[in-house]
Amino acid sequence: MDVLHVTHQFSPESRGGSESYAFDLAQRQRARGLSVAVLTGTQHAKEVVTLVEDEVDGLRVHRLHRNDLFFDHHVKMWHPEVERRFEQFLREHKPQLVHVHHWVRLTCNLIEVCERVGVPAVVTLHDYYTSCPRAFRRRAGDEACRRVLSVDSCASCVPRYGYEPAHEIADGIDLYADHYRAELSLARAVLVAVSSTADLLAASTGVARSRYQTLPLGYKQRFNSMSTLIAPDEGNPLSFAFWGGVGRHKGVDVLLQAFRTVCDQRPGRAELHVLGGFESPAFETELRPLADGLPVTFHGAFDAAQLHAVNPHVGVFPSTCIETFGLVLDECFELGLPCITSDLGALPERSGGAGIATRAGDSEDLARAMLRFLDEPKLWQDLRQQRPAPSPSLDEHVDALLDIYAAAKTAPKSEPQFPAVSEQRRLAFLMKQRDTAMSKLIPPSGRPS
Repeated sequence: MDVLHVTHQFSPESRGGSESYAFDLAQRQRARGLSVAVLTGTQHAKEVVTLVEDEVDGLRVHRLHRNDLFFDHHVKMWHPEVERRFEQFLREHKPQLVHVHHWVRLTCNLIEVCERVGVPAVVTLHDYYTSCPRAFRRRAGDEACRRVLSVDSCASCVPRYGYEPAHEIADGIDLYADHYRAELSLARAVLVAVSSTADLLAASTGVARSRYQTLPLGYKQRFNSMSTLIAPDEGNPLSFAFWGGVGRHKGVDVLLQAFRTVCDQRPGRAELHVLGGFESPAFETELRPLADGLPVTFHGAFDAAQLHAVNPHVGVFPSTCIETFGLVLDECFELGLPCITSDLGALPERSGGAGIATRAGDSEDLARAMLRFLDEPKLWQDLRQQRPAPSPSLDEHVDALLDIYAAAKTAPKSEPQFPAVSEQRRLAFLMKQRDTAMSKLIPPSGRPS
């Protein structure tokens, strides 16, 4: 095997931006004659840690199921059995290089395991997970966060079960920070799509800025064989659309609140399409009432042809997290559309003159931007003409990556800025978690009832 891509979830279970990128990249590398496979986590646990072989459009996919509850929780980032199974997989399949896209639903020491086995590993950071126990640098009150990863910064915000003492919370944050500092220090290359991502990661984690290499993601055109979309006209409703993973951090709740304002002020003038799977049944239950009585269609999972068939006029991407790239913008611009984004991270940076940036989490500001498209007939065409140059093609991106792979295989290993976390420290934290949980079951006498 030449390349093993490792990610947290994969098609057809999930079709978000990082999954789509990993799939397109793997297929293009296969077309270059490389032997390529994917090892992915999944949202579905089994009774024992299990690796299931699968195939997606001719691509070998190995789905690793954990055997525990709440495995997305930051204090459950390490799983010793997943570590063992991943190491066994590497020794059996002998990939020449591992390309890590995420750790969630797997284990927090993937790079450490690669180094132990002697397989060079590179990382593409698709989000801020390595710097944030909540994953998206979005605090519990919806505030986008640029704080340093530390106990002082994060203790009031990290997800928790509700019974942990302060010292356990603190130890969990420190352990989280040290795990991912070590992983990024051990990787042969750490890639980000825009330089602002590297700036924030370096400032918030202490991992040297020089560790991060900017490499814009390649884009495989989705719609080049399809007809040109129909431009808006005054005789029909303007079609706004959001597409991608329907998660809280994507601001879809804010969009629905804004769209209600639009419909109240300009009844019958607009419609909204939401394409993508919900992050959870609970979030779906929360979102659907926000659309009651409105011309909103929830399409669920979708592909490029289904998105094209909706014939959207404006892409709306009101993320409340600090996005690191946003492949949806490439899709939006390929469709020939202007967009509305939040003012955070890479989205306004990449959309330039083709988009309107609104305050993240502010439904009224978003509604004002949407109303402009209804009230200013020339706005759509004006913004459309300012679409930025396309992202590098997937072939150009693969060329650049192959050079990075080659350097990773041949460059001598350097002393890491942060060492790997010891197994003893991980086990000590697991013991602390166990004792805290047991203390809730055992009465003060120390004798179970």
